[in-house]
Amino acid sequence: MPLMRVTHQRGAITEAQKARLAEELTAALLIGEVGADTPAGRAVAYVLFDEVDPKTSWFVGGKPDLEAPKAGRFLVDIVYPSGSTPQAEKSALHAAINDIITRTLDIDAASGRGTDWVMIHDVADGNWGAGGNTVGIAEINQALNGVPERKNYFEPLIAAQRRMQAAHGYPAGAARS
Repeated sequence: MPLMRVTHQRGAITEAQKARLAEELTAALLIGEVGADTPAGRAVAYVLFDEVDPKTSWFVGGKPDLEAPKAGRFLVDIVYPSGSTPQAEKSALHAAINDIITRTLDIDAASGRGTDWVMIHDVADGNWGAGGNTVGIAEINQALNGVPERKNYFEPLIAAQRRMQAAHGYPAGAARS
């Protein structure tokens, strides 16, 4: 049930490039969250594009960004349930998104383009809801047919969070962070 928002400068991408980006980013997004690109995952993987006018709404250093690099700038926000993704896989996702953007937009990857930011936001367990139900990474991994090995990461993490909260007197029912 991952969510990705791609904020980009107006005119940076064509409709065909957007469609290709959506397809490839969806695969990367699902692999990052549950370790597999599955039909069940694709049914609930959202990639949203937000186009911003660089002359009136995108500022760098306090001024309109009138000298953006080739293909503009991109901010990619990813929302995952907490515990879904180990750090190594988050780092792999950062690299994959950069590769997808540079390849799709025909940008020289060696140019040192540091203008695209990828931020992964973890939603605390108990704060994600779907269909009127509260869901966590265990339920999401099962529903999206995630790889069973991912449990080896999130189950001990959730157990450790519970122990930490108990040791520090968190109130009963507090969401895990």
